[in-house]
Amino acid sequence: MNLQMTGAVRRSILLAAGLAAAAVLAVGFASPAGAYGGGANHDMWQVGFSMNSNNPSLSLCADLGTGGDWGWVEFDRSADGTQTWGDAQTTFCFHTVGGGGAGAGHTSIDITSWTISDSGTFVASGTETDSFRGTTDTFTFTNEDTGIPSTPGHYTASDILDFGGPGVAIQIQVSFRPAK
Repeated sequence: MNLQMTGAVRRSILLAAGLAAAAVLAVGFASPAGAYGGGANHDMWQVGFSMNSNNPSLSLCADLGTGGDWGWVEFDRSADGTQTWGDAQTTFCFHTVGGGGAGAGHTSIDITSWTISDSGTFVASGTETDSFRGTTDTFTFTNEDTGIPSTPGHYTASDILDFGGPGVAIQIQVSFRPAK
């Protein structure tokens, strides 16, 4: 019996053995993943969004500038409904037609309280910190309508603004997990 293996067969066996060992180690050392939000003892809405405005001939893009804003928001509410809080992280950039003034930045928001408006959107109060071109500005805001729907679902520019068209793309995904 010839027990000599070719290099390719030997490498295949070693690769399979290495992958099997890695899988065993991964299972052994893996800890359960915990979702952001601190557990299931409170209600939680999670929001992901992408907003792009790239048509300077539209008044919306002309007013806001061309560019976009992308990020996530979390709205939390105690199980008994007496306390609300949350936070958000966004990254933005804007472009100018003809040059000058463009750039990118980051926004961090600490939501200290919020309610749901009669129209079903989140109205929040808290502190916002904006970082742009090496400067940081922090300010508080009170009872600002976020425009974010509280009803779980997927929303587009036409859903949010009753408007759609070339150069404007808005995607918002809202999910809800009740307290257990």
